[in-house]
Amino acid sequence: MKNIFLIVFCLLVSTVWAKEEKNKRIQYCTTLEEAMQQAARKHKPIFFNCYAGWAGPSVLMDSVVLTDPDLVSFIQKHFVSLRVDMPKTQEGRKLAERYRVKFYAHYLILDEKGEIIHRISGGAKAPEFKEKLKAGLNPKTSLAGMTRHYEKGDRSFKFLAAYAGTLKTADENEKFQEVADYYLEHIDSAGLYLPQSWEILWNKGKRYDSEWFRFIYDHRNELVEKNGEKVLNFIVQVLFHQVYPYMMFEKVYDMDFISEIEQKAGHLEFTSLNRDQLLDMCKILHFRQQKKYSEMLDLWGKMVPNLPNEALKVRYDATLGRLQDMNETEKKQAIAYLKERMAGMTGSTLERYRQIVTELSDYQGIRFETGGLQEALAKARKENKAVFVDCYTSWCGPCKMMSSKVFPDKQAGDFFNPRFISLKIDMEKDEGKELAQKWNIRVFPTYLILDPQGEIVYTSQGYIPAEELIRRMNEGLEQWKNNIKTGK
Repeated sequence: MKNIFLIVFCLLVSTVWAKEEKNKRIQYCTTLEEAMQQAARKHKPIFFNCYAGWAGPSVLMDSVVLTDPDLVSFIQKHFVSLRVDMPKTQEGRKLAERYRVKFYAHYLILDEKGEIIHRISGGAKAPEFKEKLKAGLNPKTSLAGMTRHYEKGDRSFKFLAAYAGTLKTADENEKFQEVADYYLEHIDSAGLYLPQSWEILWNKGKRYDSEWFRFIYDHRNELVEKNGEKVLNFIVQVLFHQVYPYMMFEKVYDMDFISEIEQKAGHLEFTSLNRDQLLDMCKILHFRQQKKYSEMLDLWGKMVPNLPNEALKVRYDATLGRLQDMNETEKKQAIAYLKERMAGMTGSTLERYRQIVTELSDYQGIRFETGGLQEALAKARKENKAVFVDCYTSWCGPCKMMSSKVFPDKQAGDFFNPRFISLKIDMEKDEGKELAQKWNIRVFPTYLILDPQGEIVYTSQGYIPAEELIRRMNEGLEQWKNNIKTGK
């Protein structure tokens, strides 16, 4: 009898637990047809989770945000829910085309006929996401409702500012530009400083070279008075995005431009860790260009560990491996810093730091210049050498294999370093775009030998083992020498 009681009790507990677990998760339909039928029967709109298993933001939203108990309860109460893996299934691909879903995470609110009421592009924390869903439930704040209002002729500034924000949330950029341009053209100067104008202003001013960034910077005091320090933090963010490519060797050092950014950041009259770090980055770039590596590393050790983003710290630290022209004392200083950073690290991050240390301490491969093409050519003329150019892209598998397996090879280093000024150029960034067109490069990786005047002497392509690469580049060198002899 006791055993029967225990069995019944366990079954009851497990049933209650299963119901509680079910209530913690959104109950999804699996097809649009099913969701539309339920929506018509229950008189509810459809919450459509346009899912993509390969997209990090989409996966993160599913696992962290869309499991929040309060948000789950809200969605279950107000919506019929639909979840489709858009890129994976045939139905998903058709729906992605129908609803113009190009980026993930992406969410739609549909009516019972499958028409769009509201669109949310991108993820958010649970409370913010809930507010975005609430906006979609209200005809006065939903995308469809506000669009109807706009088409009826409402051009009041308060409405336009709110509508622009909704369009931006929906990633309706073309319509956003139309509304924002009208707003900025017609509102008076005093109105530009109001909080309702700020979202339009910062969206129009995200480009450093835009007229609206110049407006924000030049009128920062008036804007701060009405909107607070977020204005200054926005300016720092825009300036940071100008400096970052230089830190990552994606752009060739430009003293005048870096000094301009440094000056603009220095004129921001507020206390901010981000501002101070931006100024430190500018100083680091100056030190790096001047090859004052000891001073650079002193500042590096104070700045990088205090960055707010761990991935950014790793990316910055990885660039130290590019500085192969440090002397032994400077290399020891860099390695000591890296080993201090490695304390407590595990997994792939630890392996990455070990690789950087190896690059600095034991690297015997091809030494690539850290400047641009013109600097490499000037050095080649001075040392009477040819220039070896690795034309690569960041997504190219064979390019990565060359960088990890062939270029670090001692045999390759022994051959290239005395004979070439070597340079890596990303063909999809900055000067690489122009050079790819000029040199007609369409296959990656492509390797060029240039004479000191920049004329192409020899070309090769694809993944090439070290011995074969040496043979081909030696062939190219002989061709260059022969050109000199024959006066070509």
